[in-house]
Amino acid sequence: MSGTYEFDSAPTPEEAEKLVKRMSTGANLSDQTTGGNTITNTKDDKVLKIATFSLQKYLKEPEFAAEFLERGGLESLCDIISKVSGNTLAYALNSFTSLMNHEASWDSLTEEFISDIAHILVTETLVTICRPATAILIKVVCAADERSPTQTATFNNNSNNKHNEENVIGYSALHKVLQQEPQLFSTLIQRLQSPDYALCLNSLTLLTSMLKHVTDDYRSELLENIDNSNTRKNVLRLMNNHPSEELKEQLLEFQSAMIHNADRRRKTQISMYNPRHAKMMNDIWNCAHVENIQIPGARKWRKLGFSSEVPHREFGRAGAFGLERMHAFARQNEDMFAKMILEQLHRQDGKRCPFAKASIEVTELLCSHWNITTGYIAAEFEPLLMNFDHVHSTTLQCFYRLFQDMEATTSDFSKVSALVRSQLRATLKSDGIKDIYEFDRVMLGTPYSVIRDRRLKELEWADDLLGREAIRNLRNRLNKQSFDFIKRQRINCLLQGGWFPSPQSNQRIVAMATGNSISTSTAANAVTVGGLGGPSGSGSGSNNSNKRWRYYKLSPSRKALMYGDFAEKYPAVIKSCDTLPNKVDLAEVVEIKPFSRKPSTLSNMITESTNSLSFALFADNNLPLAEFNCSSTAQSSEWKDGFSMLLDKGITSKDTAEYLHSLTEIGVKVKLLQIAGDRIEVPHGQIDVPPVPAGLGSGFYYTTD
Repeated sequence: MSGTYEFDSAPTPEEAEKLVKRMSTGANLSDQTTGGNTITNTKDDKVLKIATFSLQKYLKEPEFAAEFLERGGLESLCDIISKVSGNTLAYALNSFTSLMNHEASWDSLTEEFISDIAHILVTETLVTICRPATAILIKVVCAADERSPTQTATFNNNSNNKHNEENVIGYSALHKVLQQEPQLFSTLIQRLQSPDYALCLNSLTLLTSMLKHVTDDYRSELLENIDNSNTRKNVLRLMNNHPSEELKEQLLEFQSAMIHNADRRRKTQISMYNPRHAKMMNDIWNCAHVENIQIPGARKWRKLGFSSEVPHREFGRAGAFGLERMHAFARQNEDMFAKMILEQLHRQDGKRCPFAKASIEVTELLCSHWNITTGYIAAEFEPLLMNFDHVHSTTLQCFYRLFQDMEATTSDFSKVSALVRSQLRATLKSDGIKDIYEFDRVMLGTPYSVIRDRRLKELEWADDLLGREAIRNLRNRLNKQSFDFIKRQRINCLLQGGWFPSPQSNQRIVAMATGNSISTSTAANAVTVGGLGGPSGSGSGSNNSNKRWRYYKLSPSRKALMYGDFAEKYPAVIKSCDTLPNKVDLAEVVEIKPFSRKPSTLSNMITESTNSLSFALFADNNLPLAEFNCSSTAQSSEWKDGFSMLLDKGITSKDTAEYLHSLTEIGVKVKLLQIAGDRIEVPHGQIDVPPVPAGLGSGFYYTTD
């Protein structure tokens, strides 16, 4: 802070530097006072504007940022943001985002400041202001996961910090802001259609972060806001508008976050003591309008197709997600719903299609088809999946139609379910189904005879079994076994080690290709990034000039990555870690993501064509700890997913996800061959729960887990 920094225009650098110092020490923005009131003159306004403009750049430097924080600059910057407007506000917000990339002390933030940022986001229209304001809220929501271990330990040692963390960090902090600024959510949805690319991307990223970090206390409310808004419609519009790679990646993240939340809701059991669950059940009952219809043996819930008067026990694996889909159908199609219930009540007891049971069955069919029950990995856009309620409604109507066309009885419920599954699978796999309207036409317009004949012509015996409850449980178990097998295989690749081009060598190759020499700053950057930033580097000067290859190898303890630089790729496998003098502590790795160098125009072209094969391990300060320029997709998936699975971050590549799916399906088919040889009959659907034995009381019931 003591050095002189050049500014772009008047006032003088000395005046601007003086104001920066006064900002960082928390002093008033002007020395002129009248009657105890601060007066900021025009010159100080101009100095402040240029100072905040310069701070955007200076605060990216760790040394400058550290001294700025030590002098209380964070508090002053927060105060400035709450008082200024226009370009000065935009510069101050950008400065704050730069500061948040460093290990700033979160305990100095306040709820009022977070509220101010949300208010700015809602009321301001300049994209230069809205972009950094949205970025700040993203940091607030994700801050609990992005803090370094040192910051976490510091926080845990201070009870006041713990209390403040709950108020300014994580989704709970944003939830309080949403109560104060109810227009914030709708503003984010509206800006998904902003012509400014960065603002659109930031808005989508904030919505995705909210879905990823929402706690169970607020999950239902957030998902309800999304269901009642145009969120899905605007996201689908972005999907259909040929998004860039960066936007496409964020859209897939949003799609995955939506499904992961659906999975969490599916695993949440129904309780009539839960006010929200009780309200949804009562809404469904009120929409049916059957309170005045008398049915022998049915007091209330049996009229809606439940098998007992204790409905919450019948949702099983559909959980709260199944209740929400049933509630959405009843509310969005109230007239149709009431008509369906009334028609069934006027049928004979054994020929009624039970609405509640059918709705739950359809939810489970859709969850099974999209693999929501075993973990969903978004690899491509699935517009129909984003229209889950509409798909559920159409499939449920198809269920009723087939039940009526085949003149089924209650005992034929599983057969109708098999027909619906066959029609659903054929429709969703059809190349001609591009949108929800085409889906409706095929599902509801295909004659029963066509569906029946297709079902009869499914020659492969396993087709009939793969959707059954017992086989779904088998697939879940084999999926976990296959995942463990792949994890061991990938980690064994890391333990064996492999050869990769040296980062310094890559830099020289690019320079030779472009006819340029490597500048001093670029070379320094190569040592910082390629040499892993300091003591873990493998030397300097001419000794490194011929070392074109680097060998990486996971240590036997699996806690460190060993490596060394060599002139030749020999031997093919280095068995001992003794010849690898350098290491990376894997405890410092917080993220694994694509990485590439862009020192010239030609290198940009090269990078774009090989970007999917390159990745790096990053520390919490966004410093790459190790670079991997893989020679094939197989090597990329083995090493990238090896580190990801070792660090318990799951599967990241499409190749490994497809490999996991193939292993699971092969395992299922092998098991089915054994079952066929033993002539064992696999039951359709869930086995009916037997009645409660007499004398055990009303508190006794069977668990279906």
